[in-house]
Amino acid sequence: MKKRGVLLGFIVAATLSMSGCGNSTTQSAVVDDFTPIIDNDGADPWVLQTDDFYYYTKTTGNNLTLWRSEHLTDVAAGEEKVIWEMPADLENIWAPELHYIEGKWIVYFAANKPSQTHRMYALVNEQADPYSDEWVLSEMRGMDDTFAIDGTVLTLGDTNYFIWSGWAGYENVAQNIYIAEMTSLTSVRGEKQLISEPEYDWEMKQTPLINEAPQVIVKDDTINLVYSGSGSWDNDYALGLLTLAISEDPLVKANWTKETEPIFQQTDKVFGPGHNGFAKSKDDSEDWLIYHAARWDHSGWQRSIRLQSFDWDASGKLVLGQPLDEWETQTLPEGEPNRMRFAAKDAEKIGDLSIIEDETALSKKVVAGFESTNEQLSFKAQIDTTSDYLVVAYVKTPDYMSLSEPIQFNIVSNDRVQTVNVHPSQYYQPVHVRLSLSKGIEEINLSSEIGVDTVQVDRLEIIQIDKE
Repeated sequence: MKKRGVLLGFIVAATLSMSGCGNSTTQSAVVDDFTPIIDNDGADPWVLQTDDFYYYTKTTGNNLTLWRSEHLTDVAAGEEKVIWEMPADLENIWAPELHYIEGKWIVYFAANKPSQTHRMYALVNEQADPYSDEWVLSEMRGMDDTFAIDGTVLTLGDTNYFIWSGWAGYENVAQNIYIAEMTSLTSVRGEKQLISEPEYDWEMKQTPLINEAPQVIVKDDTINLVYSGSGSWDNDYALGLLTLAISEDPLVKANWTKETEPIFQQTDKVFGPGHNGFAKSKDDSEDWLIYHAARWDHSGWQRSIRLQSFDWDASGKLVLGQPLDEWETQTLPEGEPNRMRFAAKDAEKIGDLSIIEDETALSKKVVAGFESTNEQLSFKAQIDTTSDYLVVAYVKTPDYMSLSEPIQFNIVSNDRVQTVNVHPSQYYQPVHVRLSLSKGIEEINLSSEIGVDTVQVDRLEIIQIDKE
């Protein structure tokens, strides 16, 4: 038997062959919706939208990585590039944000030097393509030498303001939200100005006290500053809101109006939602919230990334509602292609796989088993156009709390093996790969590489990503 807590294996084998498939295909539906989890591992998500792409980044710890895609819902599966490796004199990169300001690409992030607390840094690239290798590192000049993380930028007219989370002094008592006027993309001037500190019960569930991850979005004449309160390591992590009339001075704390209650918080099924970013649909008609949440109840810093739409009230204040459950669907952002969806229960089952009921799954009935390497789940998809596709399996392990390492998925296409990780979670989470599929019937098989723990499969989705 394989010892618990060590690396397990699970194969998604895509056999791209017309022979032996017959004419029978797995029942499927073409759908225009998706479930909220878009990345099965990550924290501190950020999305920047340009005319051509959505750019996505998150905390990786030891480098700065970008992903880009033409579509928001599959941005975590987009073209990936490590744009910068952390040098030996820095540690613990947190919460990178990619911005495009004054014709330059800038990544703001926090890191620390050995034996020091975190400070803010900027990585600047003046090339047209941020995937070029022309990045220059700079410390954020003009800031004091106290702990500082989660830097972002508010632009009002011709003036940029830097907003971040930090300490008042040198003791880890509380993280507050501060602001300062920027004199350049990599410097600020004047003393930092406090605009928010933990003061309400919901912000003070853990110690040290936390206000962090400020993010700004402007609607009409109202500036919305969304921040995260309480400890990111527990279920109470939630989003709060400050608002400011666009005509007021953002450096004056009294000009900001602070909500007394969180605007987005845990439910009985979603825990610790926080540290968000914003994006719009391709036609700018819809607003979307990207955020992280715990992978299970009290999972600490084990988190995944979620996406859902939000609305506004008449005054220009955002209205987030509550986190969607893992199986709740929402209509795809305007301009994104429909997808093929296959319920696992409708696929061909080889070996001792069984169909069980699971109310937390979109399909409500899932396929469970895979304790033997001889067990396979076979999907046969009718492909109308030879093209590149994103193939997404929604999978979970019932014994997620006993696993200390991710489960490896190997995707085999024409003898090419691709390996991705599924991180332990109480939710069905996406595992995605890009495959070149040919017109006709394509067969996609799921099986366990080692065969120890039970795996449950909800569904498979196929999305065309190359329309040429």
